[in-house]
Amino acid sequence: MILTRKDYNTFLAADAKAMDINYFSFKERLKAHITNPKWRFIKKLRRAEYYKNSKGPFAKLLFAYYYIVYKQYGMKLGFTIPMNVLGKGMSLPHYGTIVISKYAKIGDNARIHICVNIGASNGGAPVIGDNCYMGPGAKIFGAIKLGNNVKIGANSVVNKSFEEDNILLAGVPAKIVKRL
Repeated sequence: MILTRKDYNTFLAADAKAMDINYFSFKERLKAHITNPKWRFIKKLRRAEYYKNSKGPFAKLLFAYYYIVYKQYGMKLGFTIPMNVLGKGMSLPHYGTIVISKYAKIGDNARIHICVNIGASNGGAPVIGDNCYMGPGAKIFGAIKLGNNVKIGANSVVNKSFEEDNILLAGVPAKIVKRL
């Protein structure tokens, strides 16, 4: 969760690295800002998170502005990604529909492809570990837990917990295909 300006910069640096952007080069950041709408969305999301969690005198006003901007940009790109759900190092390689429940928790360095749906079901939402890859069309729902370094194959449906680390899940319903 982004609580301080330092946290904000740490999250943005990790997100930039995940998106193959050199965060410490002004020229690279400017180029990415102009040419990469997914990067602009991530920046707007992180700024809205920062002001939502801030306690400053103008924080509520700035949050209202950045919340509207981030929501509009998300609709434009097809992203329904709530605030304070994703850890640092988020990668969005493609435009298109991505829907994540506001109750889900996703660890650091997540790579989320097009048409991924992470939803709540039966009163619970997924808790996904660090360094996870969600292939195109993956559906993850329910009160489940996934370990670290889990890869989910394209069009897989994950509806039960896999707390083991370093595994590849695939199929409908998903099962362990390989241990990495």
